[in-house]
Parts: sequence; C-alpha cells; structure tokens
Amino acid sequence: MSATFEVFEDKRGKYRWRLRHENGNIIADSGQGYADERGAREAVDRVRDYAPEADVLDVEDAAFEVYEDQGGEWRWRLRHRNGNILADSGEGYASRSAAEDAVDGVKRNAPGADQEETED
Repeated sequence: MSATFEVFEDKRGKYRWRLRHENGNIIADSGQGYADERGAREAVDRVRDYAPEADVLDVEDAAFEVYEDQGGEWRWRLRHRNGNILADSGEGYASRSAAEDAVDGVKRNAPGADQEETED
C-alpha cells in the first residue's frame, strides 16, 4: 500500500494533516488543527513513529488505558467508546505493573461497591 501525508492550511487558518492512499481515499487525518505548519509536521512525525508498534484496542463500551505521564509515572484512565474519560487513577505509580494491578482492583471491586453520600 502506498500513501502520502499531506499538510495543509484549512479555511480557518489552522494547519492539518491527512494520510491519502494512492487511490485518492483519505485513510487518516489529524482530527484537529494546529496553530502552525510546524505543529502539524511534528504530529505527522509522531504518527510515523508510534503507529507501527501501537496496540489495537477493541473497544465495546469502554476501555482502560495505561500510560506513562510526562513525569515518568504510570497512570490509568477508563475511557468511554465516545472518547470521554470516565475515571482516572488520580495518582501515579512507579511501574506499569503497579498501574495494571490498580486497574485489576477497579475491575474487581467497582461492580459490587456501595455508594454513599459524603461531604468534603
């Protein structure tokens, strides 16, 4: 399959990218505008770097994401299929396995947990 990244300025003056197949079909796009062309080109570079090894998530209603934050801590978030974040770890963990253990704890305990009213 042969494809080409195109970087362009949209009608609102934002820069975007799209990946176009040789048959003319758009197979991916930036989904957002960037303030300058450099930002769009850097996003293309990230897609080139990350896409080959990225996991494919099969999301039914929601999915847990485990990720390393900018400070080097591991965190999780539960994302609805529409992209909204339903819950997050609220704290960082020293290792990926610790964050995954926390996800297992939520999966195990949340279904039967009681709900109570509290005041902060």
